[in-house]
Amino acid sequence: MAPRQTEWDFGLSRLTKFFFGPWSHERTVDETIAGAALAYSDEPAGEAASAILADAVRLERSSLPTEVITTVWTVASYGGYNLDSFGVDGRDWLRHVAAVCSEQARQADPAGTLVIEAVAASEDSVRAVVAAIAAAEPALAAKAETFFGHEPGEVVRALELVAAQVDPDLGFRLLLRVLGACRVPISDAQYAQYEALGEMFGYGRFHVSDVEHQTRW
Repeated sequence: MAPRQTEWDFGLSRLTKFFFGPWSHERTVDETIAGAALAYSDEPAGEAASAILADAVRLERSSLPTEVITTVWTVASYGGYNLDSFGVDGRDWLRHVAAVCSEQARQADPAGTLVIEAVAASEDSVRAVVAAIAAAEPALAAKAETFFGHEPGEVVRALELVAAQVDPDLGFRLLLRVLGACRVPISDAQYAQYEALGEMFGYGRFHVSDVEHQTRW
């Protein structure tokens, strides 16, 4: 897979950082989404918005239960914008995210056309990510009190479903965000495995190390 333009996280997993709990209400929801959709200095204009948009649309259009969407968003954002607390449906939330990011992408490239297609992932990549998610369950269980009412097993199953049924790349990025948000320590072996997976998906050099820095306390 071709390397990403940015060295850092991207897509919906990137957006969760901007709502990391406690979410700052000094900015509106739309302003926060728009802020996440601005390109890094090493990205072409519009790429950040397009990446978030693609993830949101694929996840919203998937056959996954809405509860799965709500679970992965809540835990990855560390409850920063808790959909249940605000009475927001998970799919409605993704539609709203997509609308804001679509406008950002159009502003960056008025003549551009973004076609969002289903991910044609290899069976090997799906198996590798699902195995990595499953292997993280014991460490996640040790942090059970941080999951905002969700059981560790529920979080793991939700991530596995995203990886298997929507996109293994997105499932892996959300796993990294969950580990970082909940300060779950990772071993040297896990870190090496995550780096290898990141290389397979074309991640930038700081993508995994950012999580490693957050989770080793």
